[in-house]
Amino acid sequence: MVVNSKERMMSALSGSQPDVTPVAPHWWGNYKFEIAGKDYWLDCWTDGEGMLPIYRTFYERFRPDWFHLSGGYPRRRGRFPSRDYRGVREGEKMYLVAPDGTRDEILADGNLASHKQRERAQRDLSTTAAIRAAIDDDLANFHYATADEIIALGYTDHAAQIVREYGDSVFICVNVGAPGLRAFGDERYQESMMALVDYPEGVTRLVEQRYRAALEWAKAFARVGVQGWLISEDVAGADTVSPRTYEQVLYPSDCWFFAQVAQLGMVPMVYFCGDVRPLIPLIRDSGAKALLIEDNRKTFSFDVVEIVKGLAGQVCLFGNVDTTELMLYGRPEEVEAAVREQLRAAEYGPFVVANGSPLAPGTPPENVDALIRAARDV
Repeated sequence: MVVNSKERMMSALSGSQPDVTPVAPHWWGNYKFEIAGKDYWLDCWTDGEGMLPIYRTFYERFRPDWFHLSGGYPRRRGRFPSRDYRGVREGEKMYLVAPDGTRDEILADGNLASHKQRERAQRDLSTTAAIRAAIDDDLANFHYATADEIIALGYTDHAAQIVREYGDSVFICVNVGAPGLRAFGDERYQESMMALVDYPEGVTRLVEQRYRAALEWAKAFARVGVQGWLISEDVAGADTVSPRTYEQVLYPSDCWFFAQVAQLGMVPMVYFCGDVRPLIPLIRDSGAKALLIEDNRKTFSFDVVEIVKGLAGQVCLFGNVDTTELMLYGRPEEVEAAVREQLRAAEYGPFVVANGSPLAPGTPPENVDALIRAARDV
């Protein structure tokens, strides 16, 4: 008989529905700071040790079946230890202040002004020739940190301690961004999409290199005992790029990466933003053991029962209870009703109760309680 949260999660992720459907609220983002009485914008600049009380507070308040951790925090920021920096508000502006008084503005998107200034100085990508040259240059000069370096910089500190404290009874998962299809990152989204048309073979090679770099991060966290490795793919849905583009450019690297993660002893997992329905046959055979999907809030609506059927027992589906309307503004009884409706999916294959997007700031804790209670009170 399954007796604890970790066993419930591992049962579902291995393709068998446990005695009680696991519940894994999506708590990767800002909300855990609010529960801990912190201000995300000012307090997210700490190191792994500084983050531990925030993770512990959320877990102990709600007792879900997993820890949904981020990809880590460095021990140092520039010349000083990360925890020696202070976030401050001055009127409508925010600043990150170093111990020597040096200030860097924290922008509304969470980036630092100094970072944005570097982005504005980037190369010209206005023509096909410029895009091809930029990708070729990136390929020729590609370098990445090794697992040893990642650990030495402190990025795994929070996960290592959480594993020591909770790893025997709770599933510990780290969620990072996917290496992905954006050749030039968030700041150059339009040019990244152009590159998929103008130079797909170059983007494919760049994706392959990025996945090799991403594997070093997975290796680092595997060494400290993390049990699940979750990548978030935010631009590969069929509402953004064609299924054929995904299959040709990204899918081979996905399959390779999931196999490598499994060999490290972790469960390979993927969170797909956008319309994932045309990709279900590919994801089913990719080697991923879990699929997370977002809320029904764009131009599509997911039927979780049909997706579970399409995954044919090979991939565990995490549900997509609405985060931005129901969890944020609904009543607990409405949340419970939504969970009970989604629990029908567990009759057809492995399923985990979850909300579809990171819990939003301002979400009533009673609604998170309702999500978890409804999954367990069956």
